[in-house]
Amino acid sequence: MAKPALFVPTLKLKERKRIQNHLRRSRDTRYTDRLRAVLWSEQRQTVSAIATLLGKDPTTVAAWLKDYLRFGLRGLTPGKSTGAPRKVDADADACLEEALGQSPRALGYRFNRWTLPTLAEHVRREVHVCVHPFTISRAVHRLGYSYVRPKYCLRHRQKRAAVRRARRRRDAALKKVGAIQSATCFSSRTSASSISIPA
Repeated sequence: MAKPALFVPTLKLKERKRIQNHLRRSRDTRYTDRLRAVLWSEQRQTVSAIATLLGKDPTTVAAWLKDYLRFGLRGLTPGKSTGAPRKVDADADACLEEALGQSPRALGYRFNRWTLPTLAEHVRREVHVCVHPFTISRAVHRLGYSYVRPKYCLRHRQKRAAVRRARRRRDAALKKVGAIQSATCFSSRTSASSISIPA
């Protein structure tokens, strides 16, 4: 036995104006699609025809109309999407924490420092989850680690007096070069008319 066609009953003038006002003011395309579906259904457009017009699945449009019939305009307000499930789940988190706690060489790799692509590859091998390095970056940050390139600093191994002496020599050398350049920037050529030749 075929299901009866789903239509919104004839709207009162006040309700139709309210829907049209919401349709004009709303900037959310998800909400305007739902409002249009209600108005078209009231004009006896079938669910499949509305779905074709909006480029949606008929079951989605039917769910919108049922929500409107049950809750009114409140039923059409789109909720916040939960989004796709996290790819880096608890197992991948544990794998990351374990990897970040030790050197890559201790795990059998031939490099000394973790990078986002190598961490992504490690998670793929251990937990069989393919993730993009950017996703690994967010997971690392969520776990409380900061990902920055190491900066090599040898200040703790330098002698301050030797550094000051080297800077003074450098500055003096730069001053000499500057003085030579400023002296040579003027032309020392003489014109032919200024030369006196003895008779």
